[in-house]
Amino acid sequence: MRGRLDLANMMQRAAESHGDRVFVRFERPLQYRMFEGDAITFRQGVRVVDTLANALHDKLGIRKGDRVALVLTNVPEFAFFCAAAAKLGAVTVPFNYMLKADELSFAIGDCQAKVLVTERELFEANIRDRSRLPHIEHWIQTGPREKVLPGLISIDDLTEGCADRREAADIGPDDTAGIFYTSGTTGKPKGAMLSARSLIVPIRRAVRLLRIGPRDVCVAVLPMAHIFGFVTQLMGGVISGATGYLMRFFDPVKTLRRMEEQRATLFIGVPAMYNFMLACGMKDYDLSSMRLWISGSDAMPVEQIKEIESISGRFIEGYGMVETASLISVNLPFIRRAGSIGIPIPGIRVRIIDEEGRKLRRGQVGEIAVKGPSVMQGYWNNDEANRRIFVNGWMRTGDIGRRDWLGYIYFMDREKDVIKCGGYSIFSREVEEKILEHPQVHECALVGAPHPEKKEVPVAFVQLKAGEKATEEELLLWCREHIAAYKAPRRVFIVDDLPLNMTMKVLKRELRERLVREGLMESESPES
Repeated sequence: MRGRLDLANMMQRAAESHGDRVFVRFERPLQYRMFEGDAITFRQGVRVVDTLANALHDKLGIRKGDRVALVLTNVPEFAFFCAAAAKLGAVTVPFNYMLKADELSFAIGDCQAKVLVTERELFEANIRDRSRLPHIEHWIQTGPREKVLPGLISIDDLTEGCADRREAADIGPDDTAGIFYTSGTTGKPKGAMLSARSLIVPIRRAVRLLRIGPRDVCVAVLPMAHIFGFVTQLMGGVISGATGYLMRFFDPVKTLRRMEEQRATLFIGVPAMYNFMLACGMKDYDLSSMRLWISGSDAMPVEQIKEIESISGRFIEGYGMVETASLISVNLPFIRRAGSIGIPIPGIRVRIIDEEGRKLRRGQVGEIAVKGPSVMQGYWNNDEANRRIFVNGWMRTGDIGRRDWLGYIYFMDREKDVIKCGGYSIFSREVEEKILEHPQVHECALVGAPHPEKKEVPVAFVQLKAGEKATEEELLLWCREHIAAYKAPRRVFIVDDLPLNMTMKVLKRELRERLVREGLMESESPES
């Protein structure tokens, strides 16, 4: 008997099933003593992972439950260190590679990580001085030994003399396997503790529902440090046996070229990525091999879904968040409802609740609450936040939505992004989708601007398509003609770029702060 699948033995089980099939191809070849090349098989991957696990254990003293921090871009070493930590029963703590030392300091100290793995350019640009993160005992740098900075350990030095075989640690399904920190938009970042069960069960079921397997090829561009990329690309690839082509950063033209060259069948992205690819002439590439386009992290305009499906494949929207290991619901190819974020993955329960936590009837709008194996164990070292988010065994998501009579879920808005204007609730997604229908608009974001009488009024920030020259007055007039007066934006600001996070989601907090900081609404009259 093979026994229960867990994070510690997952890579070994994949090697037993898929052996010498390619696990992942890289943009740049690796050059280490333990492995060289621009592609690695499942069997080779196990030897690399076991070598690193032995090095972490024998040379750095990493044991079950210890935290291993990763500050890396989409490089193969990210996957190897995650799997090596899991082999030991250690806890992986990935961080956004764009964070500076001051931003990392709180979370690193909070989780008490012993080891940090990073790249030279990230260290030099964002951290610079090891003393700024005093809790880290051991610093590891990827890349060639001769380019490793003083005080950091090269992977070649770390793994020298280490065996390439190791027995998997005995870990239980409820042992904490990863800590993923939230962005901290409303205070200090919170570390969502995800168990081995949380990380494995939902993605395993999603892989089966979508029939993803060894014949699939995925061009992987989502940051693996983000829960969406971590679960769907990294863990989904290991569980399904699909082959990945790993891109360090997202570039719409390069991504389309790789999909064409690799005869990709699967792509996992966020709406902004799809928007950029459409703007770069997606229809001009041979994407006939594409089977599934999967989207999450934000709402996708229905018109863009139709445009992509007219090119090839089926578009699948899903829904999740950091606190649920990225997966709550998914649309299935054969019973999809456009505009919906799907039905709950088997084992996940969803209900719509009011402000007091009472269940609402089908069709009523309220907060989405969830229960099931994907739900986090809680926030690390934050009892106050745990008391707020868990109510009677249900986790409140902070997202507003509804369910139809068939059980499909419809995302309306983030609770914090709903604009309260003179007694009306304005859902930003609805207005943004309408503005995106304007032929000159590339991207937009609707936020609430403070108002002395109405509390808030809707304001749009708009990024135009390349070469377009629309004015703010023209866009404002268009909005008034196509959007109900109470929810049409009172002002439209044209910007060169919108602030985006690691997964290219618009940072509306920064836009709201800009309104206040720059006094952009000072000319707005109270009667507006």
